[in-house]
Amino acid sequence: MNYELLVESWCELGLGLLHSGAEIYRVEDTLHRLAQAYHLRCEVFAIPNCLIVSATDPEGRVHTRMRQATVSGTDIEGIERFNALSRRICAHPPQDPQEVLLEVRQTAANIRTYPVAWQLVGYFVGSVFFSLFFSGGWLESLVAGLSGLLCGMCMLALARTRSNFFINTMASGFVLALVVYAALGLGLPINPGTAVVGSIMVLVPGLVFTNFMSNLLTGDIVSGLSTFTRAVLTAGAIALGTGGAMALCQQLFPSAVGLTTVPVYSPVAYCFFAFMGCLGFCLLYNVRGVGSILCCLGGALGWAVYMPVMWWTGNNVFLSSLAASVGVAVYAEVMARLRKCPAISYLVVSYFPLVPGFTVYQAVNYGIRGESQLFLETLIRTFGISGCIALGTLLVSTALRMYCTRKEKLHP
Repeated sequence: MNYELLVESWCELGLGLLHSGAEIYRVEDTLHRLAQAYHLRCEVFAIPNCLIVSATDPEGRVHTRMRQATVSGTDIEGIERFNALSRRICAHPPQDPQEVLLEVRQTAANIRTYPVAWQLVGYFVGSVFFSLFFSGGWLESLVAGLSGLLCGMCMLALARTRSNFFINTMASGFVLALVVYAALGLGLPINPGTAVVGSIMVLVPGLVFTNFMSNLLTGDIVSGLSTFTRAVLTAGAIALGTGGAMALCQQLFPSAVGLTTVPVYSPVAYCFFAFMGCLGFCLLYNVRGVGSILCCLGGALGWAVYMPVMWWTGNNVFLSSLAASVGVAVYAEVMARLRKCPAISYLVVSYFPLVPGFTVYQAVNYGIRGESQLFLETLIRTFGISGCIALGTLLVSTALRMYCTRKEKLHP
């Protein structure tokens, strides 16, 4: 058997998972399972921008591949397809490594993506309903939708130029805030805060920040710090872009004053807004078919758990986030087993109503403005919420692994 080619095929499959935004532990676990299927010893080292795979053949020779990786976003379709392929290979390992490599490349070539028009719909829908979710009015939500739409157009256009992600995010944040504050300056009676909060959800790195905490809790220190650095840089770019737009509009429209009142909706309405906001992110994260509806139900479920726990604990945001994350994680694991797909397919979208994305932006914004006290308070709050969400996920996944391990020992 050509073990060099076999390791190359494993490396390409792992790269496909990394490029699609899969968790580090999933990439490493998948490659270890592939090696076990071929009765080989394998070592894997993965971080967001690098993958190293080394396997020892029956004659004791070591075969190693190292490849550079780039993570441009989250592609749930890609994660599910590569996960399904790894399951097929582990169940029935082909003896010809060329066949494995061909299947990996065919899988990568067959991954579907939404057209640009549908992605822009995702930016619009996500911004509209997350503005309502954060207690914005209908006028604010429409302004947020227009802001998110133009922000998405800017992001997609700049992505084609392959420019630096920091510049892309800063420019998109500038466009996003410019639309909102220009609408205020032109006389629309809106609360600019709720409009910006809704539309900024398409940019904020809240999910990345939560993944950083998850990596640290599971012992992936290098990956966690790398993810944390990207989250902070993204938040800084958003703060610089939106801050520049706000300063410009204050010069252009010095007399513009926004509303400060916010409407209050029923608990059912907030769950509906969470559902619809997640639907927009399904388009952005390439979730397809019935999985889109199931992901949105997970987002609504998380908020349905969050609200009563908030009331019961006297507005304790940390316990509420922990309880809601446990509920979403249990839901994701059940759906993953029923549909034979990774739990991340449900977690990545369902967590959006819970992740502290806006507080990440707020913390960096306070730091840029020199408000050190508010910066520290908001940063600690962000760490606490992210840690609770990550801990809830970890508790569920650990309990499930312990159950599966015990089951395997009892029924080998």
